[in-house]
Amino acid sequence: MARRSAHSPEELRQRILEAAQGIIERDGLIGLSAREIARAIGYSPGTLYNIFENLDDLLLTLQTHMLAELVEVMRSVPEEQTPQETIDALGRAYLDFALRNKLMWNLLFTHSMPSQMRAPTALVDNVNKISEVVEKPIGQMLKSANKAEVELAAKALWAGVHGVTAIAVTEKGPTLNPATALVFVQHLVSTYTRGLTSK
Repeated sequence: MARRSAHSPEELRQRILEAAQGIIERDGLIGLSAREIARAIGYSPGTLYNIFENLDDLLLTLQTHMLAELVEVMRSVPEEQTPQETIDALGRAYLDFALRNKLMWNLLFTHSMPSQMRAPTALVDNVNKISEVVEKPIGQMLKSANKAEVELAAKALWAGVHGVTAIAVTEKGPTLNPATALVFVQHLVSTYTRGLTSK
C-alpha cells in the first residue's frame, strides 16, 4: 500500500535505482515494471514518476552508472611493462566486468531507447572515457601517429572487444561463450595491435 514519503527525493532515487537493478539482476529486463519497483521499495508506482521521467529515463540512468563503474575498473588496471601487456590487461578487465554483471550488461543491448530520447551526456562521456583509457597504450605503440589516428585505432579495437564480449555475455555464440571468450579477446587484441605496429 502506498504511504507518505519518509525519504528525501535523493534517497528515493537511490532506492529506486537499487530496486530496479536488483530486479534486473534477478529476472532480467523482462521482469522490470514500475509496479514491481514500487512493490520492492514500498511506495506507489506514481512515486517513480516523481523522480524519473519514465522507465526509459530510469534504465538510461542505470546504464550510465554501470558504465561509470566500468570506467573505474579500467582505470584501476595497472600499466604493465609494455603497451601490449596493458592492452591485454584492459581486455581481460573489460570482459571480466561484463561476465560478472551479465544481466545488467545485457541491458545495454536489450533496452531500446525511444527515438525522441537522446542518450544522457554522462552516458556518452563514460563511453568516451573507456576509449581514452585504451588510447594511452595505443598512443605509446603508435608514436608517430596523430591524436585522431590514435583515437580511431583505440575505438576500432574496442568495438571489436565489445562485440566479442557482447556475444559471450548473451551466450548465443556456438563457439564464442563465457568459457572461450578470453581466448577470442586475446587473439583479437594481439592480431589487431600486431597489424598496427607493422605498418
